[in-house]
Amino acid sequence: MTRRGLILSATALAAQTTKKPAGPSLTIGLPGGKSMKTSQMVGGPFAVTIFKTTCPHCQKSLPIMEKVMKEFSAKGFRAVAVAVDQNPEPLVRDFAKNYKISFPLGWASIDDICKFLDLKPEQLYVPALMVFDRTGKVRGRYPGGDAFFNMEEANLRNLVEMLAKETKKS
Repeated sequence: MTRRGLILSATALAAQTTKKPAGPSLTIGLPGGKSMKTSQMVGGPFAVTIFKTTCPHCQKSLPIMEKVMKEFSAKGFRAVAVAVDQNPEPLVRDFAKNYKISFPLGWASIDDICKFLDLKPEQLYVPALMVFDRTGKVRGRYPGGDAFFNMEEANLRNLVEMLAKETKKS
């Protein structure tokens, strides 16, 4: 093989082995001036919930996510929630404390959230949920008001259990 062929082969191999998420990514602000990207969660199944701290449905939804996350965390499942509130940092801190949420709660701009969800701002209703497999591929997209939320705990548990089994096989 020529030197040029070796370089091209090495480049192709590097491109194949680079871990890039299969789905969209969102940068999330976190308390204390930190941030994270949803793409950092690739490696195990994960969920991203979009919420508003004053939304009654969100106040019911995030404790359900907490329960399911704790149940499946040993199988690699993780969760993060992203607030759409104005002046979100103190609201997010209080929400986590009041509702006993242990997974990361943060915030992002409406524009970034809508891009992540592939929605227009007027289409954004909360809570909204996206569930990803271990590669970062979107496996569930549930806008606010979706029938998924009628039996949220059972639906979420079934989806996460399926994704955790897929993760185990590979």
